[in-house]
This record gives sequence, structure tokens and C-alpha cells, in this order.
Amino acid sequence: MKTAFLGQAYASRSPILASQTAINIFPEVIETSNGKQVVGGFYGTPGLQSVFHGNGEVRGLWVSPTGTPGQYYLFAVIGSTVYRFDQLYHATNLGTLPNISGRVSMVDNGSQLAIAHQDGMHYVALTGAAIAPVAAAPKGAILSAIDNYGLFSENVGGEFGITALGDLSTIDALDVATAEGWPDDCVSCLADHREAWLFGTETIEIWSDTGASFFPFERVPGGFMEQGCAAKWSPAKIDNSVFWLGRDRNGRGVVYRANAYVPQRISTHAVEYAINQGVDISDAIGFAYQEEGHLFYFLTFPRLDQTWVHDVATGPQGAWHQRAYKDAQGLLHRHRANCHAYFYGDHLVGDYANGNIYRMSLNLYDDNGDEIYRERAWEVDEDENRRIRVDRVELLALAGDGQASTYGDPKVFFQKSNDSGRTWSYERFQTLGPVGARKVRAAWRRGGMGRNLVFRVGTTMRQRVSWVGANLSGEVLAV
Repeated sequence: MKTAFLGQAYASRSPILASQTAINIFPEVIETSNGKQVVGGFYGTPGLQSVFHGNGEVRGLWVSPTGTPGQYYLFAVIGSTVYRFDQLYHATNLGTLPNISGRVSMVDNGSQLAIAHQDGMHYVALTGAAIAPVAAAPKGAILSAIDNYGLFSENVGGEFGITALGDLSTIDALDVATAEGWPDDCVSCLADHREAWLFGTETIEIWSDTGASFFPFERVPGGFMEQGCAAKWSPAKIDNSVFWLGRDRNGRGVVYRANAYVPQRISTHAVEYAINQGVDISDAIGFAYQEEGHLFYFLTFPRLDQTWVHDVATGPQGAWHQRAYKDAQGLLHRHRANCHAYFYGDHLVGDYANGNIYRMSLNLYDDNGDEIYRERAWEVDEDENRRIRVDRVELLALAGDGQASTYGDPKVFFQKSNDSGRTWSYERFQTLGPVGARKVRAAWRRGGMGRNLVFRVGTTMRQRVSWVGANLSGEVLAV
């Protein structure tokens, strides 16, 4: 019989209710309109390949035009150093910031780039030779841009400000305004559809450029949400909407996307349970990217050492999975990505610790030489809590794929839990190769008996992962 293999990560507070995992795999549903049963499977998440190595944290990435149609520069802040890259990743050192760590916010206006950091703000002409400080800039600002204005959060009450028109290097102390709908702090900002989203700790206000003489931005009628932002680095936009990690006067730790000016909850109770294990989640980092039609909102919690990813394109409500990096001791940690940029067809991410800029691709099958651990766990339901005898379990998977390598034939393991995923049997391995042996079947026999069964399959193989289901042969016993 078929088991409920396809699904998202959903490990709830109570393991007997839900014990599903999806680590470094994401579900894809086959798009059909012929009335057939909805089917799908899991693919492996992207691997990483280094394109540049610096020193320290990759604090931010930004892509801007060069002035020549179709040509772009990549800007990166690594440690204290600001770099500009051409298409071949040749680096130009533009100078240093007065600090060496902590995320930076960047924006350009077509001729200048501004970089906000915890000690202020710097700028550089896109084709310039050196960065320079911006006078009177706030500390720890988040940057965005609308109508050739630079927009920045002030982190003082509900204040936010703008740069001079067409000049990111100049800030007038009078060019500030206050989101006054509620007396909370403005911690972040984001430009979306030519509107300024001002994220407070308990509310969000939407402003737009009306060209008013005293201050060009004014609040949009009806542009007020009684849902704030729990982490200033979490807002991102994709799928014609805005996503963020929320909080308000009643609580925190729910992930939202905007439906017009209405916050729509997209996190599940299981994801919210995981998020709220952290004492402080204000350091959460969010970014978004699209690959092969999958729209990913990527949310990392540095203190929790976890990364959760929401795929907007999977199902009507989207689906969650985890991404993780496996260290030399076999322990799982947050994903290496600290920031993201799309540059000449490549998804680039910056490492939070070692100065690497990586190309991230579904056609890469390891993390810059380190193996990727992938796992799916799911419940085997029996409505009346009777024992199940497990005679045979088969993983329906792509076999004989890829290229011959020094790592041997690809293998997957199977484990069984009789207590809803709290303890597990030993790992039993089966091969999915050798290369070219496309009719190989991964199956495990003599699985024993039990109640509250959870199955788990996993792999570290350095080839394409495509799992489409798992079948169980056995019997439901009388008691």
C-alpha cells in the first residue's frame, strides 16, 4: 500500500500527532489539469560552489547596473572590506567599513550605491574607486529606494527618513517623518510596488510618494496593519507580495505574507513551535529567490542555528522544509547562506562565517565539497492504533543517475520508529546504483511490528535526489 510520503516538514509539539521532517529536500507537485490524482515527490535542495573567497562574514550582496545595457556589477561586503565584481568575479577593493561583522543593508539609485551598517552609512559611485561616509546617517538602518529617493529606517521611535533626490550621499536632518499610527519603533523598511512599507515592532504602515511640498511621502489611506515585525532583517518580497516574521502586543513568532494590506499567516503550528524555542528571534534573516518556478522565502535563525524555507509555489498554502549544513562531526547547523543576489543567471549566497561567496544551484550536489545530509520522516497511520507488521518497505526513487565518482554507488538508508519518532532503529542501507542501473529498487524487508510507526529515509549521496513515494507491504494485526 502507499504511505503518506509526500508532504512538508511538520514536527509538532506532540510527536504522536505529527513527526514529519523534510531536511534538504523540498516537495514538488506535478501540475496537471486532467483530473488525475495529485502526485509529486521530493527533490534535493541546491548545492554550493565557491566563486570567491574573502575573510570573515559575508555581510551583504547587491547587484546593480553598470550603465551599459545588459551589464551588471556585484557588490559585496566581506568582513570590513567592500568589493565590486565584474561578470568573471574579478574583484575591486573599494575600501573598508569601520566594523567587521553584522549584516549590512544596500541599495542603489542607478549611479550610486549606499551601504548602511551599525555605525552609520557609506556610499560609492557604481563605477567609483572608493567608498566614503555619509554625514548625519543613522546607525543600524535598513535601506530601500523609491522614485530615486533612498529610504531608511531611523530606529528611533517611529521615525524614518529619505536621502536627497537622486543623491544617496546626502541626508538632510529635516527629511524625516514619523509613522504615527501607533507609538512603536520603526525597525525596518521595504519598497514594494512603489510603496514604502514601514515595519514597526507592533504595527506596519504603508506610505507612498505623493510629492507633498514639506515631505514627499504620506501614509496610504487604509495602509495600516496591526501586526509588527519581530526581526528587522526578515522582510523580503516575492510572488508580488511581502513576507516577514511577525510580532504584536499579543505574541511573536508567526510568519506572514501580505494579502494586499492584510497579514496572512503562512507558518504552521509546527514551524511556530520550532521558532519559539528561541529566547531571542530578533536576529532572524530573511531573503527570497526563485528557481525553476519555485518561489522560496528563506528564513534563518542564527541563535537557534536553524533555517526554515517556505516554498510559495507548492500547493495553495505553500510548504515548509528545512535546510541545514552538516559539519565534520555529523551535526546539523543553519544553512551557510547569510545573504543572496541573482547575478548573470547565478543564484549567489554569502557564507556567514568563512568569507565564501557561493553559486547555489540545483545542479550541484554537495556544499562546496562537503556532503549534504537529506532526510524525510513520515507517519504510518492506523486509525485504531493497532499494531502493523512491516514485511517490506520500498522507496520509489530515481536510480542509476548521475556520473561515476570516487564516492561509490549512491545509497539511501531506512529507519523505523515504534514511538512516534522519539527513538529509532539502526540505519539499514540500500544502493541506488551503480550509474546506468536504472531499474535498481531500494527495498527493506523484515521491519518487525509496532504501533505509532514513523519511517525515515535519508542519504548523503552526491547525485540528483528524486524521491516520489514509499510503499509498504505488511498487515494490520487484530490488536
